[in-house]
Amino acid sequence: MLARKYIKKQVKIALKEDLGKIGDITSKALIQKHHRSVAIIKAKENAVLCGIDLAITTFKTIDNKIKVISKKNDGKKIKKGTVILKIKGNTRSILIAERTALNFLGLMSGIATKAKKYSDIARPYGVKVYSTRKTIAGIRDLEKYALTKGGAYINRMSLDDFFFIKDNHLKKVKSIKDSILKVRKYNPKKKITVEVDNISQLKKILNERIDVVLLDNMSGEHIKKCLKLVNKRFICEASGNINLKNIKSIARTKVNRISTGQLTHSIQNVDFGLEI
Repeated sequence: MLARKYIKKQVKIALKEDLGKIGDITSKALIQKHHRSVAIIKAKENAVLCGIDLAITTFKTIDNKIKVISKKNDGKKIKKGTVILKIKGNTRSILIAERTALNFLGLMSGIATKAKKYSDIARPYGVKVYSTRKTIAGIRDLEKYALTKGGAYINRMSLDDFFFIKDNHLKKVKSIKDSILKVRKYNPKKKITVEVDNISQLKKILNERIDVVLLDNMSGEHIKKCLKLVNKRFICEASGNINLKNIKSIARTKVNRISTGQLTHSIQNVDFGLEI
């Protein structure tokens, strides 16, 4: 869950960016100061809803007298035309907050909707879908929260969550085994993930004490061979160039989990509209 303090902080940052120095000059010029309205936000396409609390907080930050009449909850599958939020209050305030609220809803629902598509494909094979650190600076918590609402899982939030030995690390040490020894010595309490590009690399660590092996850019057939070699010694994670076209073939291998940056770095926002 997103902390209330975090939500307020993100909303304030977004509004500061949107308001400029003197705010919504159009609404101030055209709408009477004390005019009141009822407004609804509708989905313009099918989606998994996410970001409702940030949208509400946006309206309330502009004007705490705005009342929520009805709302849908994050994680709910919605159809085109569904009213996801109904509010009433000062018309100027509603219009000032409109775009910022819709931006949160569009991005977060886009992530949740895409995560749902990936997760639904992998789930029948007992495979979990995980995120990566390919996120936008400053809103990682927001993005990670959204993908969980679509049924995906969080991998690393930050570099100190666990050791992740990658190919560039291996260029600076004597061997893949040596890298494992060094990280364990550095902090024996942290879990270890090791990335391998081929079966030859995998064979070198079969008897090492690690937690996860990341099978990078491997075909389904290669993944099957790796799974047989590992024989449940540690978790196997497939990653690298995974998309909606090939995720099913990867999931069919019954690898433990699949990680993909597609959940956060290639998002199409869900379209919402506000009507007064």
